[in-house]
Amino acid sequence: MSKEDTTVRQEAVQNPESYRLTVLRPGGNDTCLIAGIIDDAATRKRVNDAVMESYPTVEQVGFVDLDPASPKLMMAGGEFCGNATRSTAWLALGGQPGELLVQVSGVSKLLRAGVTAKKEAFAEMPIYGDPKKIMEDPEVPGNYVVKMEGITQYIAFDTEVISGLTPDEIKITAKKRIDENDLGRFPAAGVIYSQKNGDGWRITPVVFVPGASDEGTLFLETACGSGTTALGMVLAMQQGASIKDVPIMQPSGLAIAVSVEFDGQSFQQAQISGPLEIVVPMALLRLPLSTGKEEI
Repeated sequence: MSKEDTTVRQEAVQNPESYRLTVLRPGGNDTCLIAGIIDDAATRKRVNDAVMESYPTVEQVGFVDLDPASPKLMMAGGEFCGNATRSTAWLALGGQPGELLVQVSGVSKLLRAGVTAKKEAFAEMPIYGDPKKIMEDPEVPGNYVVKMEGITQYIAFDTEVISGLTPDEIKITAKKRIDENDLGRFPAAGVIYSQKNGDGWRITPVVFVPGASDEGTLFLETACGSGTTALGMVLAMQQGASIKDVPIMQPSGLAIAVSVEFDGQSFQQAQISGPLEIVVPMALLRLPLSTGKEEI
């Protein structure tokens, strides 16, 4: 542990309103992980809002226990996040190849996650085995609602509806679809605009988390692991067979590979994998914010 890391840890202990954080970029999706699990939802919201204020590129906040024997991840809104799960595994393993089981909010079972020999972070995704959890939208045939543990995704192949729109207009369009399909009742919901891209696909993901802050958070995300998985499940269902390492290009310009095991009758497993980098190795967040962030 570096001298700087030790200083941050000591200051966090001395000030109960201080939190140690790391910002990671899995697939381009800036994710902040706070050291220590916080059970109180109101406190998680306060910390989430403070992080969003100090680090504008961060799209989601999680709270972690990095004990390699039993790592845990609690998202700010109590939802599930695939990229945060990959990030947790990376930190718990110190970026070295390996595999462990992670307890994640919004999910009932432990999820297998880790780091590959190529130094890519991977995570098992919390899918349901029953294909009936994937329902075609009767109002927009060809689009699908995919229910997963901790998050529900709407896979939209009608990408012409967002053609030429600004980022804010895309978010408004996606939120309207979330409301029309009553998806806001779930811990998290997303609309994943999907189009063919060579041998793979390209997505434009918008995710709404009602419990992350008082008004909820709505992001046009730079990358989305669960949305990537939901698209992979629809593709596997459509072809009636498993898919392996299908590259899904994210808005960040980086791809996340998705694999889905499907025998035509049920889904057995899904996994995402891809690159990850650390943006802020360790910093101290003090509440209430008065002078903004302080990186150490």
